[in-house]
Amino acid sequence: MKNRIKEYYTILVEHEIVRRYIIINSFDGALTILGIVVAVFMSGITDPKLIIIPSIGASIAMCVSGIWGSYAAERAEIRKKIRVIEAHLMKDLSGTEFSRKRERMAWIIGVVDGIIPLILALILIAPFFFVPTGQLAMKTAYVLSLVMVAINLFLLGAFAGRIAKESMIKQGIIMVFAGVIIAVIFLVLTRTGIM
Repeated sequence: MKNRIKEYYTILVEHEIVRRYIIINSFDGALTILGIVVAVFMSGITDPKLIIIPSIGASIAMCVSGIWGSYAAERAEIRKKIRVIEAHLMKDLSGTEFSRKRERMAWIIGVVDGIIPLILALILIAPFFFVPTGQLAMKTAYVLSLVMVAINLFLLGAFAGRIAKESMIKQGIIMVFAGVIIAVIFLVLTRTGIM
């Protein structure tokens, strides 16, 4: 059991595909929530449920899609590689520890791909859960949520910069800029009456 936990930890920390999925899906999840929050804010809506419900719905859809899609894609790629190795070795590797390890990797990648946007969404919309109880005003919840999205985007950029051995600050700012572009697009769509 201890070895299995160590194996999962190593895959999560060191595997480049997992790191890639963490960045991509965190980015997708953050921009999805940003889009919902900005669109609802620009519409002048003051009911927190109209942010919470669509955000959770979108995140659950991303979660299921991520787990299913990534697992299927990674499993297919892993099976293909195993078939190539089997052809070279002239041996069936089904049921071996080598094969099982690769299958587990496909599951880990699928779970990471699906769970990350869901967890992130719940964190980014957390301020809106405090509005119905009177602990936060709706405007404060909007501001806190947007600040949290900006911080998340910056940290994602910094993480990507660290992996690439580039400026973490520069990459963080570039990610935040992507969020600003989304906000501006929704602002223009609202002002022109398209939304």
